[in-house]
Amino acid sequence: MLEQLEKCEICPFRCKVNRLKGQIGKCGCNDKIKIDLYSLHYFEEPCISGENGSGTIFFSSCVLGCVFCQNSKISREPIGKIFTKKDFIKACEELIEQGVNNINLVSPTPYAEFLLDVFKDYRPSVPIVFNTGGYESAETIHKFEGIVDIYMPDFKYASNTP
Repeated sequence: MLEQLEKCEICPFRCKVNRLKGQIGKCGCNDKIKIDLYSLHYFEEPCISGENGSGTIFFSSCVLGCVFCQNSKISREPIGKIFTKKDFIKACEELIEQGVNNINLVSPTPYAEFLLDVFKDYRPSVPIVFNTGGYESAETIHKFEGIVDIYMPDFKYASNTP
């Protein structure tokens, strides 16, 4: 599955870099998965956080780079810790043990292929939220059918021009 990163077309930029050879895409990512923070989070939409909170995983980097981003330190700089598949599953399980309502993947788009690889072997016992800026290719979104329970794009831009 990760071979999709040889000519990356995960987002509509379709930058076609070979992330498996360490090339950096428009999103600022190569083939390493970086997560800045994972924690219990009560400040998402109330219907997502609920009483127990959301098990939020903040990925480093983003495909958008919005000037008004509330997570710009995470989304614009290559900070965070490199995670393996095993590390990621462990993080999910730690959050689930805390009683979270869901696993909330924040800015997951650059890591879509990694996540698909994880979720083919591992299914959390709570719903999965794909919390995104909404800039994914249709192909990427379709790959998550039957895996992601809630697709939650942030509505950031609009135009009256048809």
